Amino acid sequence: MSHRSIRPTRRYLMAAGAVAPLAALAACSGDAPGSGVAIDNASGLELPEYTPPPEVDGAIISDVEGVPPGYEKLPVELITTVDSPPGDGGPITEFKISWDAPAPPLEDNAFWQSYNETLNVDYRPSIAPAANYDERLATLLAGGDLPDIVQLLDTAQSARAIRDGAFADLSDLLAGDSIQQWPNLANIREDQWRYVAYDGKIVGFPIDLPAYNNEFRYRRDWAEENGYPEPPTNAEEFKEIFSSFSKMGVKGRYGLADAPGAAMVAASSMFQVPIGWVHENGSLTHHIETEQYEHALKFMVELWEAGAFHPDALALGTNVGKTLSMIPAGTVGLSWIATANWYTPGVYYDALQEDPEGWTAFLPPAHDGEGTALFGRSTGVFARVAISAKAAEDEERLGMLLDYCNYLRAPFGSTEHYFLHHGAEGDYFTREKVEAPKPVEGTNFAAEATQLTYGLPPVVYDFAGAADEIAINEQYVNAS
Repeated sequence: MSHRSIRPTRRYLMAAGAVAPLAALAACSGDAPGSGVAIDNASGLELPEYTPPPEVDGAIISDVEGVPPGYEKLPVELITTVDSPPGDGGPITEFKISWDAPAPPLEDNAFWQSYNETLNVDYRPSIAPAANYDERLATLLAGGDLPDIVQLLDTAQSARAIRDGAFADLSDLLAGDSIQQWPNLANIREDQWRYVAYDGKIVGFPIDLPAYNNEFRYRRDWAEENGYPEPPTNAEEFKEIFSSFSKMGVKGRYGLADAPGAAMVAASSMFQVPIGWVHENGSLTHHIETEQYEHALKFMVELWEAGAFHPDALALGTNVGKTLSMIPAGTVGLSWIATANWYTPGVYYDALQEDPEGWTAFLPPAHDGEGTALFGRSTGVFARVAISAKAAEDEERLGMLLDYCNYLRAPFGSTEHYFLHHGAEGDYFTREKVEAPKPVEGTNFAAEATQLTYGLPPVVYDFAGAADEIAINEQYVNAS
């Protein structure tokens, strides 16, 4: 059957617990940003002039649109993209979302202190845990006293606030070559500007999202132990492998964690469930009304009856944190989290380093082993970073806030990007010009900095193994 489908919902893209300790795992429930139709909100608008980020030696640039660039090592010489600190020494307030444990307070946080000093700001974030984001944003909007900067997920209340004029219209300031005053912001692609615009106006900047953000991994070592040396090639083998994990005789070990969770994402892909709505013969059909969806649900029942799921799978569906903690703990054999988590210092990175033959990336197969599975492509934008209309009333302050955003958008290979990802030299990492950054023993950069810097930095694969990850990501995008 041929059909033309509308792009996926965030629930579909991130259902596996799309969130977690890292921002890239964003939003596990609800129809949130990064999803939906990649519509053009910029009709009649003169878009900012695009400038590619500076070339970096050794860059791995994919031919597939939306796949992040890769860098397996830092260049010997870093470039400088900002001439002077963007701040004026005064406070900058921001409301933002987080999936991490709270960062240490300013007095105990070396990165926060160096951030204020390096950018010449008094940074005052108001951080909402992902589970409470909607409630916190509603309270903020109802109060009317907005922070300077607000991270806006793509929700109805965000759209209403934009429509009501709560956030600055940046169209004239950024149109055409005017954006060259902020050259790092000029690295934002045209398709991203079209998505973050609203009603013909530019309202903020995009939080980057790869065309396919997550990837499936499975415990290859467990599978080999059970007589399955290769990844599954059809739905039946998928069921055999993951049900075998629950029957290995190892207490507390299961194939799949929550239900429907990652298993439903895999099943929908394997049975080629249409993305969102199907337009056929002049009518629209929702994906849950299709035969493919029915087959995927039947397969989920088969997985359950085969014992593939954790016994608390249904309850785990509402406890994302616990579900995700089972991945590095070695409790379950399937993961579906953002690629970057396996290469960014943290519990998933540690799990992969401790057992590199364990967690292995794979693509779920087509259910019958013929052709390819179907995956949903993202819009390339997770959320907007908007400047409040109140802050923009002061022209000088608005210029400072744009300078600040420009700093945060600094490209890979720059001193600014390095600072945002490694901190001040010697605090968390040390680096000689010919060496990769070396962690300072006893420090935890991610715990102190990730929550504070999340938002505008461009998404790149900057780790050893980037070439392999790009190849995997391309397969997902090409199957979308």
